[in-house]
This record gives sequence, structure tokens and C-alpha cells, in this order.
Amino acid sequence: MKKFISLFVLVTALLALNFAETKDELAERTTEWFKNNPNSMPHWMTPEELERVGEIGKDFIETAPPVGPVRQTAEFERMQGVLVRYQLGIPTDFIKQVTLNSTVYTIVSSTYEQSAISDYLAAGIDTSKCEFIVELSDSYWTRDYGPWYVVNGDNEVGICDFMYNRPRPNDDAIPSNVSAYLDEPYYGMSVVHTGGNYMTDGMGIAASTKIVYTESADPLYGLEISSAEVDQRMEDYLGIHTYHVVDDPNATYIDHIDCWGKYLDVDKILIRQVDPIDDDYENLEATAEYFASQKSSYGNDYEVYRVYTPNGEPYTNSLILNDHVYVPIVNNAVNDAAAIAVYEAAMPGYTIESVLNFTLTPWESTDALHCRARGIVDKEMLSIYHVAQMYDHSPSSNYEIPAKITSYGGNTITTADLYYKIDSGSWNSVPMSLDKGNYSATIPQQALGSTV
Repeated sequence: MKKFISLFVLVTALLALNFAETKDELAERTTEWFKNNPNSMPHWMTPEELERVGEIGKDFIETAPPVGPVRQTAEFERMQGVLVRYQLGIPTDFIKQVTLNSTVYTIVSSTYEQSAISDYLAAGIDTSKCEFIVELSDSYWTRDYGPWYVVNGDNEVGICDFMYNRPRPNDDAIPSNVSAYLDEPYYGMSVVHTGGNYMTDGMGIAASTKIVYTESADPLYGLEISSAEVDQRMEDYLGIHTYHVVDDPNATYIDHIDCWGKYLDVDKILIRQVDPIDDDYENLEATAEYFASQKSSYGNDYEVYRVYTPNGEPYTNSLILNDHVYVPIVNNAVNDAAAIAVYEAAMPGYTIESVLNFTLTPWESTDALHCRARGIVDKEMLSIYHVAQMYDHSPSSNYEIPAKITSYGGNTITTADLYYKIDSGSWNSVPMSLDKGNYSATIPQQALGSTV
């Protein structure tokens, strides 16, 4: 596995001092949290949980990795729904928005199931587009503890679990519970991790901050493996051959990558931007430069988009759900509009929708929509695996377009066609032929200077 670690001028130890807080301050912050959220643990570890970090992964069951070759799906691939938890940390208006185009899967205890249904109905939500997974949970951070999705060598979609980096046994059991509910294969990967600190392009490249290494190596967390062992398990269980493990450019307690970055496509990445006087400015600029210098799975340099967050706005903490992108906004007309414009420029063809949150736990710079919702991969999706290439091609020869097209639902693919156009002309189509599991079609040679 290739491994990339970006280096910043400031040492990690010095960064830690910038956001360190005393035990009393943590206790006070936690007490304030529970006043508004008696039914959910906070995003951070409470003082009491800090005394129990040795319980992390206590009931975790490691399994053999999936039969290879294995591929992990990206957030921008097809989803059959989104996973949330009741009692909610997101507005019911968002639930209603999602049900117009997809299914909402709600984790709820038996005690609150009828309350959840009543609240949904009162909000005008079509509950025929809702499914309720009746299980205990500790918090509503479904991104952090929820299931990761992989496709094994038999083209079967399954769930990969990890050791959730919080001593919260109910949350940690959710991936296996979802696996049973959806009747999907389950794989247990012994790495201390969290979903908010992870993103992948669906083609073998992923990124996280260094907390995945430090926590997996820390004997207090009960695993104590090296960074090389983490890399190997990421490759074995998820098919990640290139893992960008970087310093967190944000001086916060959480060290989650979704607080500052997001893959928008195979070769597009969004990174937050702040003013030069901001303490995080140099580190964020170094991070943007780092990714701009790396190669995507298409072989080109990443297109790095920047979103302006002068007050810690959580614009990178968005949710991609099929052809919709839900962006958390903060009721600042100028900055919100600028953020939406960045998404529209980066993701043509998508419907960009803004999401305000007036619940007792509004969006924060370290916690917004992406943290509180998790896509459920469409296990019957039609997967088209094609490595796009952009380069000048000889006008004296034909141009072959290959693609691996697979029905994960086991359906028969009867025909496949390639569509192309020359310059601004009309669309042409040619049938694709199948050979040893791969499809291909040929675009005939064109006149010099043509754009295909």
C-alpha cells in the first residue's frame, strides 16, 4: 500500500495545546450538553467515558476479510436510503426532504418507536418511505459508528465494521444490527476508527487524519497495532491501496476529516478556507496544496475546490445522496449562498439543497449533517467502473472506451451502449461488446482538432 503523510510546520504536540481543556471545563461542557440532550451522548468523550477507554472494542468480533478483490463504495455512489437515529439530532424537515427521493432508515429503541412515528407523521413525512430498525443506541452520530460498505469478489454488497473509538457498546453494535436487518454479509476489521474521519473515492483511495494511527496504536484502546498494520487491514478489508493519512489542519478536539474536507467525485475534493489571520490558515492551505499535488484514481491531479468558512461554518459537512447534495447552512445569507455556489460549480447535474437546523443542537463547526446521517448503499446498484482519461489522442486511429459493468443484484445485463458527441454536435451511440466480463466500444477516428 502507498501511504502519504503530510507534514506541517507546527508539531502535533503544540497543536494539541491549542485546544486542550481542563477536566473541570470538560465536565462543565458535558453537563451543559445533557441539559439539552438527555437522550444522546455528546460527540466528545465524557469525563466518565475517558475512564473507560479500555472498554473500546470489548465486544468486537473480528472476521476474515471479504473474498477479494474487494472494493469500498464511495458516498457519491447509488444509495437506497439514509441512516439516522431517533431521538433526532437533525430537523424533521430534512427527513421529509429525503423521503421525497429515497428511504429513511431510523434506529430507534422500542420505547420511542411510536413517538418517532408520531413525530414523523406530525411533520408531514410519508412513513411508507421510512423503515425503523428497533435497536438500542447511545447517540445520534450515525456517521461515526454506522456501517461501512464493501463489495466482495463475488459482486456482493456487504457491511464492514470497525472498533468504534468510543466506549459506547450500543452504538458499536449498530453495524452488525444493520447487517442482520438488511440481510447483508458482515465483516469485522480490527482497526480503531470513526466514520467522520474517513472518506474514499470508491476506487481504492481514501483519506483520514492521523488519529486513526494514534488510537489504533494506543494500548489504552486495547488494540496496539502499527500504522503499517492499519494500512494492511484497510487494504485487506476495504481494498484501499492508497491511504492519505494527514495531520488535522483544524485545531479542534475531534480530528475528523469531514470537518474540513470531502470527496465530491473521484478527482474532486472540497477543502474549507479561512482568512489569513485565522490560526488554521497555514495548515489548511498546506492541506489544499498537498491534495492538489496528488494523483486521483483517474491519473490526473485532484481538482481542489475551496469553500469559505470564516466563522467555522460546517459547509464541508454535507451529505451526498444519489443526485442530491444536502448542505448544512447557518442562516448567513452571504456565506451560505457562496457555499451553495461552490457545490453547484463543482457538481453540475446535482440538485443542491440547503439544510437549516433549529433543533436544540444546531450545526457546529465540528458537527453537522454529515456527522448525523449515513448513506445505506444500494445493494442492487448497477456499477459502472470506468477510469476516465483526458488527453490528446491521435486523429489517425480509433479510440477504445472500456468499462466493467456489473449488476450487484445479479440481474442480467442485456445491452450496453456508449454515447458520445463531437464538439457541439448531436449524440451518437455505438453498442458495447462483452469480452471476459468487460465491455468496450470504439469511437471512430475523427478530424484533427475535434473534441470528443
